[in-house]
Amino acid sequence: MGIFTNKHHDAEKNDKVNNQEVTSSNTNSDTKKINEGLSQLKGESSRIHQSISDISSSLSNLADSTVSEHQEIDAATDILHNFKSNMEDLAINITTVHTQVLDTDKLADNGISSIENLDTSLKELQEVFTVSTSTVNALVAKLESVNSITDSISQIASQTNLLSLNAAIEAARAGEAGKGFSVVAGEVRKLAENSKLAVQSITNILEEIKADIINASTAMNSGNSALLTQHSSLESTKGSFSNIKTAIEDTVGEITTCIVNLTTASEAKDNVINSMDKVNDLTRETSALTQEIAANLDMQSNSIDKFNNTLNNLSQSISK
Repeated sequence: MGIFTNKHHDAEKNDKVNNQEVTSSNTNSDTKKINEGLSQLKGESSRIHQSISDISSSLSNLADSTVSEHQEIDAATDILHNFKSNMEDLAINITTVHTQVLDTDKLADNGISSIENLDTSLKELQEVFTVSTSTVNALVAKLESVNSITDSISQIASQTNLLSLNAAIEAARAGEAGKGFSVVAGEVRKLAENSKLAVQSITNILEEIKADIINASTAMNSGNSALLTQHSSLESTKGSFSNIKTAIEDTVGEITTCIVNLTTASEAKDNVINSMDKVNDLTRETSALTQEIAANLDMQSNSIDKFNNTLNNLSQSISK
């Protein structure tokens, strides 16, 4: 009985030892598995941490790039605004030039109209000169006829004077019978001499008138020549005004085209500025969002660091 009791006690002791060994073995196995799991978890955590670091670095670079792009867009927008101001000034200047050219075109029209009126007046004056010259020439011809008549009268007076002289001689021969005839012959001779003197005076006056008329005719011919020269100059001036008007009309067309192009460019420029402003706004929003994401990633990275520290502490506790 005592032997059996001792054996039973030894058997229980051996069973307890065996159970402890099995439990210890199982515990070691579980610990190993936990350590392996913790190692894998730490590895995954490290990879996640590295990924977050890489993403954070990329986001940081993206944020820097976004800031740089934002600055470049701001600079480009400022340039476009300056360009807009310059274009507006240019449009104002071109509009002013366009108005001045139109005013010049009106002045050219007025100049052409004035030249045409002056040309018409010169033509009328030329016609008057032509008629006056013809009248003066006709008057000279009539004066020549009058001179011919006065010459005839002068010849008649000379012949009458000669006849009266012959009559006086014959009356003297007749004596007392020719006394009365002698008186008549004397009166006829006086009349003939007076007629000759009057004709001579008329002839002198006609010569003076003829000289004045010839001088007037010469002056009229000179004036007519001057009118012809002035008419030619007016035609040349009129042609120059016409060329100026044509050039002005061409310039007006080019300026109008330029204004249309400037208007189109201004509208396109406004669209570009609006697009740049929208891009700038999006860039600001992207930059802010990127910075926010980077901040969240930093927080997650810190959380993962704490998690890794916790895993390390847990692993060390289990290893003990």
